[in-house]
Amino acid sequence: MMYCYLKTRQVGAVQWLELHNPPVNFLNTDILIELHHAIRAAEQDDNVRVLVLTGGLDDRYVFHFSVDELKQAGHDVRKLGLGHLFKTPVIATLMRWHTALGFRLMRRFRLYEQIYLALMRRLRPYAPTIFTMAQMAATYFAIENCQKITIAAINGTCNGGGTEMSACFDFRFMVGDAGFTIGQPEVLIGILAGGGGTQRVTRLIGKAKAMELMLACDQISPQEAKRINLITDHFPKLELAAKVQAYAERLALRSMTACSETRYAIHHGYEMELTCGLALEMAGIVRCFDDPGTQAALADYANYLQAEVMDKPDAPASMAEISPAMESERFTRHFGAPVLYKLEN
Repeated sequence: MMYCYLKTRQVGAVQWLELHNPPVNFLNTDILIELHHAIRAAEQDDNVRVLVLTGGLDDRYVFHFSVDELKQAGHDVRKLGLGHLFKTPVIATLMRWHTALGFRLMRRFRLYEQIYLALMRRLRPYAPTIFTMAQMAATYFAIENCQKITIAAINGTCNGGGTEMSACFDFRFMVGDAGFTIGQPEVLIGILAGGGGTQRVTRLIGKAKAMELMLACDQISPQEAKRINLITDHFPKLELAAKVQAYAERLALRSMTACSETRYAIHHGYEMELTCGLALEMAGIVRCFDDPGTQAALADYANYLQAEVMDKPDAPASMAEISPAMESERFTRHFGAPVLYKLEN
Protein backbone atom coordinates (compact mmCIF):
# COMPACT_ATOMS: atom_id res chain seq x y z
CA MET A 1 0.00 0.00 0.00
CA MET A 2 1.29 3.45 -0.94
CA TYR A 3 1.02 5.92 1.92
CA CYS A 4 -0.01 9.53 1.38
CA TYR A 5 0.09 10.64 5.00
CA LEU A 6 2.58 8.30 6.66
CA LYS A 7 6.31 8.04 6.22
CA THR A 8 8.16 5.09 7.72
CA ARG A 9 11.74 4.70 8.77
CA GLN A 10 13.51 1.91 10.60
CA VAL A 11 16.21 2.42 13.22
CA GLY A 12 17.40 -0.97 14.37
CA ALA A 13 14.40 -2.90 15.64
CA VAL A 14 12.35 0.28 16.01
CA GLN A 15 10.01 1.42 13.24
CA TRP A 16 9.00 5.07 13.26
CA LEU A 17 5.72 6.13 11.66
CA GLU A 18 5.67 9.85 10.89
CA LEU A 19 2.37 11.63 10.27
CA HIS A 20 2.37 14.23 7.48
CA ASN A 21 -0.83 16.22 6.93
CA PRO A 22 0.06 19.91 6.55
CA PRO A 23 -0.41 22.42 7.91
CA VAL A 24 -1.13 21.12 11.44
CA ASN A 25 -1.63 17.34 11.17
CA PHE A 26 -5.39 17.04 11.41
CA LEU A 27 -6.39 13.39 11.89
CA ASN A 28 -8.75 11.98 9.24
CA THR A 29 -10.22 8.71 8.01
CA ASP A 30 -7.57 8.10 5.35
CA ILE A 31 -4.85 8.46 7.97
CA LEU A 32 -6.63 5.86 10.08
CA ILE A 33 -6.68 3.51 7.08
CA GLU A 34 -2.95 3.97 6.47
CA LEU A 35 -2.08 3.58 10.14
CA HIS A 36 -4.16 0.39 10.36
CA HIS A 37 -2.32 -1.03 7.35
CA ALA A 38 1.09 0.00 8.73
CA ILE A 39 0.41 -1.73 12.04
CA ARG A 40 -0.68 -4.95 10.34
CA ALA A 41 2.41 -4.85 8.09
CA ALA A 42 4.73 -4.32 11.06
CA GLU A 43 3.21 -7.33 12.83
CA GLN A 44 4.38 -9.52 9.95
CA ASP A 45 7.95 -8.17 10.07
CA ASP A 46 10.24 -9.96 12.53
CA ASN A 47 12.73 -7.10 12.20
CA VAL A 48 10.26 -4.74 13.90
CA ARG A 49 9.93 -5.03 17.65
CA VAL A 50 8.74 -1.55 18.63
CA LEU A 51 6.43 0.86 16.76
CA VAL A 52 6.65 4.61 17.36
CA LEU A 53 4.12 7.12 16.02
CA THR A 54 5.15 10.77 15.87
CA GLY A 55 4.40 13.89 13.89
CA GLY A 56 6.45 14.30 10.72
CA LEU A 57 5.99 18.08 10.71
CA ASP A 58 7.98 20.36 12.99
CA ASP A 59 6.13 20.94 16.28
CA ARG A 60 3.05 19.11 14.99
CA TYR A 61 1.69 15.87 16.43
CA VAL A 62 -2.12 15.68 16.00
CA PHE A 63 -4.00 18.98 16.26
CA HIS A 64 -7.33 17.12 16.51
CA PHE A 65 -9.75 15.27 14.22
CA SER A 66 -10.72 16.81 10.88
CA VAL A 67 -13.39 19.50 11.30
CA ASP A 68 -14.76 18.75 7.83
CA GLU A 69 -15.37 15.13 8.80
CA LEU A 70 -16.95 16.18 12.10
CA LYS A 71 -19.36 18.42 10.17
CA GLN A 72 -20.08 15.52 7.83
CA ALA A 73 -20.91 13.36 10.86
CA GLY A 74 -23.67 15.77 11.84
CA HIS A 75 -25.09 15.63 8.32
CA ASP A 76 -24.99 11.82 8.23
CA VAL A 77 -26.63 11.44 11.63
CA ARG A 78 -29.54 13.60 10.53
CA LYS A 79 -29.82 11.96 7.10
CA LEU A 80 -29.93 8.46 8.58
CA GLY A 81 -32.26 9.43 11.41
CA LEU A 82 -29.87 8.05 14.00
CA GLY A 83 -30.75 10.79 16.46
CA HIS A 84 -34.37 9.63 16.61
CA LEU A 85 -33.29 6.01 17.03
CA PHE A 86 -31.05 6.75 19.98
CA LYS A 87 -33.69 8.90 21.65
CA THR A 88 -35.98 5.87 21.94
CA PRO A 89 -34.94 3.97 25.11
CA VAL A 90 -35.63 0.44 23.88
CA ILE A 91 -34.09 0.98 20.44
CA ALA A 92 -31.13 2.82 21.95
CA THR A 93 -30.47 -0.12 24.28
CA LEU A 94 -30.63 -2.58 21.37
CA MET A 95 -28.36 -0.38 19.26
CA ARG A 96 -25.81 -0.14 22.06
CA TRP A 97 -25.92 -3.92 22.57
CA HIS A 98 -25.49 -4.53 18.86
CA THR A 99 -22.58 -2.07 18.65
CA ALA A 100 -20.88 -3.57 21.70
CA LEU A 101 -21.14 -7.05 20.19
CA GLY A 102 -19.68 -5.82 16.91
CA PHE A 103 -16.78 -4.13 18.70
CA ARG A 104 -16.15 -7.26 20.75
CA LEU A 105 -16.00 -9.45 17.65
CA MET A 106 -13.84 -6.94 15.79
CA ARG A 107 -11.42 -6.70 18.70
CA ARG A 108 -11.19 -10.47 19.07
CA PHE A 109 -11.28 -11.90 15.55
CA ARG A 110 -9.13 -10.62 12.70
CA LEU A 111 -11.35 -12.24 10.05
CA TYR A 112 -14.46 -10.53 11.41
CA GLU A 113 -12.64 -7.21 11.33
CA GLN A 114 -11.74 -7.69 7.66
CA ILE A 115 -15.28 -8.64 6.65
CA TYR A 116 -16.85 -5.83 8.69
CA LEU A 117 -14.53 -3.17 7.26
CA ALA A 118 -15.16 -4.44 3.74
CA LEU A 119 -18.91 -4.06 4.26
CA MET A 120 -18.57 -0.63 5.85
CA ARG A 121 -16.32 0.49 3.00
CA ARG A 122 -19.22 -0.03 0.63
CA LEU A 123 -21.21 2.49 2.65
CA ARG A 124 -18.51 5.17 2.55
CA PRO A 125 -19.82 6.97 -0.56
CA TYR A 126 -23.31 7.21 0.96
CA ALA A 127 -22.65 7.56 4.71
CA PRO A 128 -18.94 8.25 5.24
CA THR A 129 -19.37 8.72 8.99
CA ILE A 130 -20.45 5.09 9.45
CA PHE A 131 -17.26 3.93 7.75
CA THR A 132 -15.15 6.39 9.74
CA MET A 133 -16.50 5.05 13.03
CA ALA A 134 -15.78 1.47 11.96
CA GLN A 135 -12.28 2.31 10.72
CA MET A 136 -11.44 4.27 13.86
CA ALA A 137 -12.50 1.38 16.08
CA ALA A 138 -10.50 -1.09 13.98
CA THR A 139 -7.37 1.09 13.97
CA TYR A 140 -7.45 1.75 17.70
CA PHE A 141 -8.04 -1.93 18.45
CA ALA A 142 -5.12 -2.74 16.15
CA ILE A 143 -2.85 -0.45 18.18
CA GLU A 144 -3.96 -2.07 21.45
CA ASN A 145 -3.77 -5.62 20.07
CA CYS A 146 -0.52 -5.07 18.16
CA GLN A 147 1.96 -7.83 18.88
CA LYS A 148 4.74 -5.26 19.03
CA ILE A 149 5.36 -2.65 21.73
CA THR A 150 3.86 0.72 20.81
CA ILE A 151 4.94 4.25 21.71
CA ALA A 152 3.38 7.64 20.95
CA ALA A 153 6.11 10.30 20.64
CA ILE A 154 4.06 13.49 21.02
CA ASN A 155 6.18 16.22 19.43
CA GLY A 156 3.58 18.98 19.40
CA THR A 157 0.16 20.03 20.64
CA CYS A 158 -2.18 17.06 21.03
CA ASN A 159 -5.93 17.46 21.19
CA GLY A 160 -9.15 15.52 20.77
CA GLY A 161 -8.58 12.62 18.40
CA GLY A 162 -4.84 12.83 18.94
CA THR A 163 -5.24 12.43 22.69
CA GLU A 164 -7.70 9.57 22.21
CA MET A 165 -5.46 7.74 19.77
CA SER A 166 -2.43 8.20 22.01
CA ALA A 167 -4.33 6.53 24.84
CA CYS A 168 -4.23 3.29 22.82
CA PHE A 169 -0.42 3.14 22.91
CA ASP A 170 1.60 1.36 25.58
CA PHE A 171 3.69 4.46 26.30
CA ARG A 172 3.22 8.18 25.63
CA PHE A 173 6.18 10.56 25.67
CA MET A 174 5.82 14.29 25.08
CA VAL A 175 7.98 17.35 24.51
CA GLY A 176 8.02 19.14 27.83
CA ASP A 177 9.82 22.45 27.24
CA ALA A 178 8.19 24.00 24.17
CA GLY A 179 4.82 25.14 25.49
CA PHE A 180 2.86 22.27 23.94
CA THR A 181 -0.35 21.16 25.60
CA ILE A 182 -2.68 18.19 25.56
CA GLY A 183 -6.43 18.10 26.05
CA GLN A 184 -9.96 17.01 25.14
CA PRO A 185 -11.85 20.16 24.04
CA GLU A 186 -14.80 18.42 22.33
CA VAL A 187 -17.50 19.63 24.76
CA LEU A 188 -16.68 23.24 23.77
CA ILE A 189 -18.20 22.55 20.34
CA GLY A 190 -21.08 20.48 21.64
CA ILE A 191 -19.81 16.91 21.22
CA LEU A 192 -18.10 14.41 23.49
CA ALA A 193 -14.71 12.73 23.13
CA GLY A 194 -16.25 10.07 20.89
CA GLY A 195 -13.08 8.39 19.64
CA GLY A 196 -12.71 6.39 22.84
CA GLY A 197 -11.79 9.37 24.99
CA THR A 198 -14.48 8.91 27.62
CA GLN A 199 -13.42 5.28 27.97
CA ARG A 200 -9.69 4.85 27.29
CA VAL A 201 -8.56 8.17 28.74
CA THR A 202 -10.74 7.59 31.82
CA ARG A 203 -9.07 4.21 32.31
CA LEU A 204 -5.69 5.98 32.25
CA ILE A 205 -6.36 8.88 34.59
CA GLY A 206 -9.42 7.90 36.60
CA LYS A 207 -13.01 9.14 36.70
CA ALA A 208 -12.50 12.40 38.60
CA LYS A 209 -9.64 13.67 36.42
CA ALA A 210 -11.43 12.57 33.26
CA MET A 211 -14.46 14.63 34.28
CA GLU A 212 -12.23 17.64 34.82
CA LEU A 213 -10.31 17.16 31.57
CA MET A 214 -13.38 16.65 29.39
CA LEU A 215 -15.89 19.03 30.98
CA ALA A 216 -13.64 21.94 31.97
CA CYS A 217 -11.77 21.44 28.67
CA ASP A 218 -8.59 23.07 29.97
CA GLN A 219 -5.39 22.56 28.03
CA ILE A 220 -2.87 20.92 30.36
CA SER A 221 0.90 20.99 30.34
CA PRO A 222 3.11 17.92 29.85
CA GLN A 223 4.08 18.19 33.52
CA GLU A 224 0.44 18.00 34.63
CA ALA A 225 -0.27 15.27 32.08
CA LYS A 226 2.49 13.16 33.60
CA ARG A 227 1.24 13.84 37.11
CA ILE A 228 -2.22 12.48 36.29
CA ASN A 229 -0.81 9.54 34.26
CA LEU A 230 -2.07 10.78 30.90
CA ILE A 231 1.49 10.50 29.54
CA THR A 232 4.41 8.35 30.60
CA ASP A 233 7.03 11.12 30.68
CA HIS A 234 8.19 14.30 28.97
CA PHE A 235 11.58 15.32 27.59
CA PRO A 236 13.20 18.47 26.21
CA LYS A 237 12.31 19.05 22.57
CA LEU A 238 15.84 18.43 21.30
CA GLU A 239 16.05 15.14 23.19
CA LEU A 240 12.63 13.59 22.47
CA ALA A 241 13.60 11.46 19.46
CA ALA A 242 16.83 10.20 21.05
CA LYS A 243 15.15 9.48 24.40
CA VAL A 244 12.28 7.60 22.77
CA GLN A 245 14.67 5.65 20.54
CA ALA A 246 16.79 4.65 23.54
CA TYR A 247 13.71 3.58 25.48
CA ALA A 248 12.41 1.61 22.51
CA GLU A 249 15.76 -0.10 21.97
CA ARG A 250 15.80 -1.21 25.59
CA LEU A 251 12.31 -2.72 25.28
CA ALA A 252 13.19 -4.30 21.93
CA LEU A 253 15.69 -6.59 23.69
CA ARG A 254 12.95 -8.29 25.68
CA SER A 255 11.07 -11.43 24.73
CA MET A 256 8.45 -10.37 22.22
CA THR A 257 6.34 -13.34 23.21
CA ALA A 258 6.31 -12.22 26.84
CA CYS A 259 5.71 -8.58 25.88
CA SER A 260 2.88 -9.48 23.51
CA GLU A 261 1.17 -11.70 26.06
CA THR A 262 1.62 -9.12 28.82
CA ARG A 263 0.11 -6.35 26.68
CA TYR A 264 -2.83 -8.52 25.69
CA ALA A 265 -3.53 -9.60 29.27
CA ILE A 266 -3.41 -6.01 30.55
CA HIS A 267 -5.51 -4.47 27.78
CA HIS A 268 -8.20 -7.14 27.85
CA GLY A 269 -8.04 -8.35 31.44
CA TYR A 270 -8.39 -4.84 32.86
CA GLU A 271 -12.03 -4.78 31.80
CA MET A 272 -12.87 -8.33 32.93
CA GLU A 273 -14.08 -9.83 36.17
CA LEU A 274 -11.04 -11.01 38.14
CA THR A 275 -11.43 -14.75 37.51
CA CYS A 276 -11.76 -14.17 33.75
CA GLY A 277 -8.68 -11.97 33.79
CA LEU A 278 -6.72 -14.59 35.70
CA ALA A 279 -7.74 -17.21 33.12
CA LEU A 280 -6.48 -14.88 30.38
CA GLU A 281 -3.23 -14.48 32.29
CA MET A 282 -2.85 -18.25 32.67
CA ALA A 283 -3.21 -18.74 28.91
CA GLY A 284 -0.49 -16.14 28.41
CA ILE A 285 1.98 -17.74 30.80
CA VAL A 286 1.47 -21.12 29.12
CA ARG A 287 2.34 -19.54 25.77
CA CYS A 288 5.42 -17.92 27.29
CA PHE A 289 6.67 -21.22 28.75
CA ASP A 290 6.20 -22.76 25.30
CA ASP A 291 8.67 -20.28 23.79
CA PRO A 292 12.17 -21.81 23.30
CA GLY A 293 13.71 -18.42 24.14
CA THR A 294 11.98 -18.41 27.51
CA GLN A 295 13.17 -21.94 28.24
CA ALA A 296 16.77 -21.02 27.40
CA ALA A 297 16.61 -17.80 29.45
CA LEU A 298 15.21 -19.65 32.47
CA ALA A 299 17.99 -22.24 32.30
CA ASP A 300 20.62 -19.49 32.09
CA TYR A 301 18.96 -17.60 34.95
CA ALA A 302 19.04 -20.70 37.14
CA ASN A 303 22.80 -21.01 36.51
CA TYR A 304 23.27 -17.32 37.26
CA LEU A 305 21.38 -17.56 40.56
CA GLN A 306 23.37 -20.61 41.54
CA ALA A 307 26.65 -18.75 41.05
CA GLU A 308 25.64 -15.33 42.40
CA VAL A 309 23.16 -16.24 45.15
CA MET A 310 23.21 -19.88 46.21
CA ASP A 311 27.01 -20.22 46.18
CA LYS A 312 27.43 -16.96 48.09
CA PRO A 313 25.29 -17.43 51.21
CA ASP A 314 27.20 -14.76 53.16
CA ALA A 315 26.86 -12.10 50.48
CA PRO A 316 24.21 -13.09 47.91
CA ALA A 317 23.55 -10.74 45.03
CA SER A 318 20.57 -8.44 45.56
CA MET A 319 17.81 -7.86 43.03
CA ALA A 320 19.24 -4.37 42.54
CA GLU A 321 22.37 -6.10 41.24
CA ILE A 322 20.59 -8.93 39.46
CA SER A 323 18.16 -6.78 37.44
CA PRO A 324 20.82 -4.95 35.37
CA ALA A 325 22.47 -8.30 34.67
CA MET A 326 19.17 -9.64 33.35
CA GLU A 327 19.18 -6.85 30.74
CA SER A 328 22.64 -7.82 29.57
CA GLU A 329 23.45 -9.69 26.37
CA ARG A 330 23.81 -12.89 28.38
CA PHE A 331 20.03 -13.07 28.72
CA THR A 332 18.73 -10.93 25.87
CA ARG A 333 20.53 -13.15 23.32
CA HIS A 334 17.89 -15.81 23.92
CA PHE A 335 15.09 -13.63 22.59
CA GLY A 336 15.51 -13.71 18.85
CA ALA A 337 12.56 -14.08 16.47
CA PRO A 338 9.42 -14.07 18.64
CA VAL A 339 6.79 -16.78 18.79
CA LEU A 340 3.64 -14.69 18.31
CA TYR A 341 0.16 -16.14 18.62
CA LYS A 342 -2.77 -14.91 16.59
CA LEU A 343 -5.64 -13.51 18.60
CA GLU A 344 -7.91 -16.33 17.46
CA ASN A 345 -5.78 -18.89 19.35
